[in-house]
Amino acid sequence: MKKNNRITANTRKLYGVARDSAIILLASASVAFGMELFLAPNGMNAGGVLGLAQIIALYAPKYLYLGIIYVILNIPVVVLACFFFSKPFVAKTLVTLTLTGAFMMLLRLFGLAEKLGLQDFANLTLIALAGGALIAIGIALLLSAEGSVGGTDIVALMLQKKYRVANVSRFFLIFDLIVIAVYSVMLQSLTAFFYSVAALAAFQITLEFVFGSFSNAVMFEIVTDDSAAVIKAIEEELERGSTMFRAVGTYTQQTKEVVICVVRKRQEAKARELVKKLAPNSFAYTIPIKEVIGKGFRNVNL
Repeated sequence: MKKNNRITANTRKLYGVARDSAIILLASASVAFGMELFLAPNGMNAGGVLGLAQIIALYAPKYLYLGIIYVILNIPVVVLACFFFSKPFVAKTLVTLTLTGAFMMLLRLFGLAEKLGLQDFANLTLIALAGGALIAIGIALLLSAEGSVGGTDIVALMLQKKYRVANVSRFFLIFDLIVIAVYSVMLQSLTAFFYSVAALAAFQITLEFVFGSFSNAVMFEIVTDDSAAVIKAIEEELERGSTMFRAVGTYTQQTKEVVICVVRKRQEAKARELVKKLAPNSFAYTIPIKEVIGKGFRNVNL
């Protein structure tokens, strides 16, 4: 039995590593594509540290690509992160940052935006929305995997963790707008400002939607006569823990067992099937949860 448990634990660990690796690769590519295929080639600013890198790139030598500048600007941020977050979080951030910079540099070297006809594209509104959305998807994926692409996102996490700063997102939104404004002034282009703001709006909306889909969960409360089968199914088929306690019904005066379990939104249908199959005579209800922080969900010890 112990050997089987060890194999199961190793399998889960390998699955976790493979999943995180895939997420980091996909997220890095998503951020790089949004930047180098859509926003940067069309003179739009992403705001934040990416936007600062774009401002510096206006005056930097041609061989100093945007991806390289972005990585350099994030070095102090990553060093600071070592004092605030766990080693796995910092390692994921460093790998993601390196991959993002590499992807951005390769896309620029091969001139892919120009070859695909995305540079000076006729409909700049679509370019702005697509670029902002792609960057947001990448960042949301990383946050779901307890990682970061650096920049203002990791600074925001530091402030929240160390100083419990409220409304930090509002502060960085203002910072993004200032960076966009400075970039537009340097280009002397009001068009660049408005399209960059549109990209920022697409970023904020997409980030909220995508990250929310990862964070949302459902709590099941199941009142049953025999909780053993339900608890076992939750552990083995949903790979979730549960809490059980005994309660007395005020109407029947009978003692029942109450099982509480929190599952991801995508696991809700399967959890319903398990309850119907294993405890058809139970009394069960669900409660939507916007966010869960803790083991198996978001790690509070980043």
